[in-house]
Amino acid sequence: MMQTDVKSYHVQNSASGAAYVGRTRLKGAVVSNTSSGTPANIMFCNNLALSGTYNIPGSTTCTITVAGGHGLVTGARVFLDFTSGTAVDNVYSITVTGTTTFTVTTGTLTTSGNVSVYAQVLMEVDITNSVPVCVTIPGEGILANDGIYVGVPANIAATVFYG
Repeated sequence: MMQTDVKSYHVQNSASGAAYVGRTRLKGAVVSNTSSGTPANIMFCNNLALSGTYNIPGSTTCTITVAGGHGLVTGARVFLDFTSGTAVDNVYSITVTGTTTFTVTTGTLTTSGNVSVYAQVLMEVDITNSVPVCVTIPGEGILANDGIYVGVPANIAATVFYG
């Protein structure tokens, strides 16, 4: 077996982004919540996003449209990175409404724009209190063919380990 160095990447407070671009393995993470008592989820995804648009017409239902189709099923968990408009980046459970559309429940908003959908989930961590959680992945880690995207909502910090 070949030895590889383990590297790290730190992200916090809605500053989601690619921890690494290229084939690697997710080895583990340390996650902390800076707002104790407020539950939050953080996602570590394959760095491959579906591009789409969204519309929230003054309700709590956000409709996402992915022109080439999404291939997802109702109940799937995704990280949505809203790249324009005022919707909130976060982990969402989806309801499929068509081959190119699905919905998620958001806060009441009137907004629309562009969204990146990260649907190839490597690992999701739920955290409520402010005590950091250390997640160690056994064996050689989880293969991420396209790199690792770290999706963090507000009040969350994470250090991801890969290599």
